Amino acid sequence: MKILIALSLLVFSHLSFTSELALEDFTRHGDYLDMELSPDGKHMFARVRVEGRVALVFIEVSTMQMVGGVRPPAKGEIHSAEWINEERVVYQLQEVQRRYDQPIPTGELFATNIDGSRATILFGYRAGDERSGSRISSREDVKATAEVLSYLPDDDKHILIVEYPWNKEGNVLYDDRTKSPNVVRLNIYSGKRRQSESIPFPGARVFATQSGKVNFVRWQDEKNNVHTVFRESEEDEWIPFDIEDIPDFVPIALNNNGDKLFAYGDVGDKELNSIYQLDLKTQEVTQLFSDITTDIEQLNWDPKLNMPVVGFSYPGKVHYSYAPVESKIASLHKSLTAAFGEQKVSISSQSKDGKLILVKVESDINPGEYYLFNTETNGADFVWANRSWINPNDLATQQAISFKAKDGLDIHGYITLPKDTKEDDKKALVVMIHGGPHGVRDFWEFDSEVQLLANRGFAVLQVNFRGSDGYGDVFTNAGYKQWGGKMIQDIVDGTQYALNNFPLDESKVCTYGASYGGYAALMATVRAPELYKCAVGYVGLYDLNLAYTDSDITQSLGGQAYLERVIGTDADELFANSPVNFAQDIKANIMLIHGEKDARVSVVNSEIMKERLEAAGKEVPYLNFSRAGHGVYDESGRLELYGNMVEFIKQNIGQ
Repeated sequence: MKILIALSLLVFSHLSFTSELALEDFTRHGDYLDMELSPDGKHMFARVRVEGRVALVFIEVSTMQMVGGVRPPAKGEIHSAEWINEERVVYQLQEVQRRYDQPIPTGELFATNIDGSRATILFGYRAGDERSGSRISSREDVKATAEVLSYLPDDDKHILIVEYPWNKEGNVLYDDRTKSPNVVRLNIYSGKRRQSESIPFPGARVFATQSGKVNFVRWQDEKNNVHTVFRESEEDEWIPFDIEDIPDFVPIALNNNGDKLFAYGDVGDKELNSIYQLDLKTQEVTQLFSDITTDIEQLNWDPKLNMPVVGFSYPGKVHYSYAPVESKIASLHKSLTAAFGEQKVSISSQSKDGKLILVKVESDINPGEYYLFNTETNGADFVWANRSWINPNDLATQQAISFKAKDGLDIHGYITLPKDTKEDDKKALVVMIHGGPHGVRDFWEFDSEVQLLANRGFAVLQVNFRGSDGYGDVFTNAGYKQWGGKMIQDIVDGTQYALNNFPLDESKVCTYGASYGGYAALMATVRAPELYKCAVGYVGLYDLNLAYTDSDITQSLGGQAYLERVIGTDADELFANSPVNFAQDIKANIMLIHGEKDARVSVVNSEIMKERLEAAGKEVPYLNFSRAGHGVYDESGRLELYGNMVEFIKQNIGQ
């Protein structure tokens, strides 16, 4: 199949010369975020940032003109949206709260038609319409978060949702998923709700068929064990459900008819996460993606087959796996990947008749573009690009690397050299460490922090140390209780590998990271004091004991058990792996950054770390953002943060 790509904006066509781009180019949030085709293919909605806030716009496909939209309220923006039918969209808001700079989802559901008619709030804590003056209310205030379970295609007026009731502590309401959820049939025009049942498992993930039948539920207990139960009908009791010989069999979706279940499950000695299909009638289990060396991270579905047919994994750059079925979507995806070269190609949405498909294309130097593909003409028309002010030709490419750790374990990662780096150059290196640390990894993708540092002349190393996500459960588990031990050694080994194999100056190396990455940035200077000349810790945890006493982790379901598993409770080990206790051993210059309202990692961490470093005779630049939480969201704050951070790194290892 030959695909013709028509570019309305020739983003790759013009020459570019290395230059220092404006700091704002990297600190601004994206402008064109995501899009989705309507079921009839006549319209698209898109979330677009306008004057600093995310709005919802409707676009007529035939003319590519905007024909309507939703302007968010003064302190809010559009969090997410989805088509319910050919004319109506349900969306959620996120709002800036009084104490924080980052918008927080409100859990409410709103709806509007394309032309703006019948716009209303359907569900949430402000849904009651008694205040409008009517004595009869079709809606009621519900202090809960809603998620759509089924669009109920045979019912033009209702959808099936699951609502998660909030908890209250003092005067604060919050969604901690510790209460039993309710399954509710919701009118998409009036907001009238009719509860069908309460699920007797706190915080459970509920699975429904297209017709609204609920027969699978998955939840996690206080020890973080995952449970799945099943029933034939609503009259039956819930019974435990498991598949022998497939460890960690975790359901993720049902097909429309409810006769096939799709689930994550482990495969091989590394316990990689693949996707399985279970036929509920025959009990036959099929592994859909077998040619993997790392975890399946993303899926593309075939709506006609109603199953996942493309799996995305990241052994280095993106790798595609295809399910062993005849699928037009899979065949089309293969053609699209050939047309767009080495970029990542995913199918975002499609019209119900399959004629039009919205395709997202992205890479290490492409923040994300959308193309509208016509399956009858095989033509792909450019729609728009995220971070539209950036020219990909100005950005630096990311190379996949792998090396042996000190104990022989295979470690993977990425290195980004400044654009136009020559073989005889000796670039300064910033080791940028991801947060988490578990359930998180670095990917081959556009990263504004990486590109900012590379644009300023620094090479950037990213190491997916043991404990990172993406390389199987065995690899993840190898990081447990090794936060300050082998995980840091992997980072040190990766630094040495990069210095030995790339044009880098070994006398100019700095670490930087946020959250766990902030912790690791400082801990690396404790473990290898001669290797690193500076470190920037951003919202870092510097005393592991504070994870138990000054963090919201322990307030969440399973939080206490998580900490006990990943960092342990041994007092000597917690002391030995906390950089706050080794300030006198740190030779590198240190910069600290924190949000005053950080609930995940208390600002006390940076305050004590700064105090200990100053007692050891060090001068410590410290940025405190009074309205920020676990990271700075406000664009003016981000400009200040990254401007100061880059200047600090330049002062220490600048060219």
